[in-house]
Amino acid sequence: MPGLDGPVSGHPLADYLDERPASLDRLLSRAQPAALPGHDPDSVLLHCFGLDESTPVAPLTCSADTGHVPTNYVMRADPVHLHADQSSLRLFESHSFAISQDEADALAASFNDFYAGHDWHLEAPVPARWYLQTGRQTAIATTSPAAVAGEDINPSLPHGDSARAWHAMLNEVQMLFHAHDVNLDRERRGLPVINSLWPWGGGVMPGQATTDVDRVRTHDPLAVALAGLAGIDVEAPPAGVNAWQAPPGEGSTLIVQDDLYWPARYNEVEKWLDALHALEQTLFAPLAGALAAGRVGSLCLMPCNGQCFTVTRRRLRGFWRRSRPFEQVLA
Repeated sequence: MPGLDGPVSGHPLADYLDERPASLDRLLSRAQPAALPGHDPDSVLLHCFGLDESTPVAPLTCSADTGHVPTNYVMRADPVHLHADQSSLRLFESHSFAISQDEADALAASFNDFYAGHDWHLEAPVPARWYLQTGRQTAIATTSPAAVAGEDINPSLPHGDSARAWHAMLNEVQMLFHAHDVNLDRERRGLPVINSLWPWGGGVMPGQATTDVDRVRTHDPLAVALAGLAGIDVEAPPAGVNAWQAPPGEGSTLIVQDDLYWPARYNEVEKWLDALHALEQTLFAPLAGALAAGRVGSLCLMPCNGQCFTVTRRRLRGFWRRSRPFEQVLA
């Protein structure tokens, strides 16, 4: 559950909360904390499947998005909107705007025409996630767009031995996309233009993944790919707690719940609060009830902040553990 610790703000979360999420406070106050590797959703998922943070994300999500396991080096090259302010270019990735498949296909086709003499080929199997086939490994280090969302791109641009060539390519793409019919039409409709690509996550497919999880419920492409690599069934996220509770003794379920993540990343406090209050009613309160009744054996919350919090029925009954604000527990 990335984003649980809230947006970056100059005020404590308590200043914004007009009503406490009592069930979340209770769950976290009575949970057993422990260290967990990873400080973002991708790295936590990789660790859940026995892989470290250096594992390339691009070939994994490519396999989930295309249904085919890539055999060569592949890199994510996601569509982004770069917004110029007084002193910098700030990155907004696809969770902050809508893009159609037709728009993605048209921009990718223009890229491929422009770079027809190179060994670069851009594919857009889904509108928000694009893939660049480079033919060979690239000598650059990259940063995911989620880590740069809403921020100045300069500290996070590709760096390494081949960085200059990649910076030149990105400048060319910005010029190519600037006058593209897709963006001229988006400007007329008052939509953010797709004025650049963001390369990241390049590599080749890892050989295997291992996990103690028995089933996965998610739409997240990385989680889908990792589950497939580990030979685990994947289903859509549940509509409610009762929809995914497994019968006793039937193992563990991993659910990726990211409703809080993007409002937190973009510092959208009101949206984050709305999502938190909704989850209190639809998830935290029912989970606390399911734990108390023994319908769930244990719950492990992973906020993707280097920690995990495990609560069992016995710990939930520990009335002597006074309830504290969840944000204090997370801190």
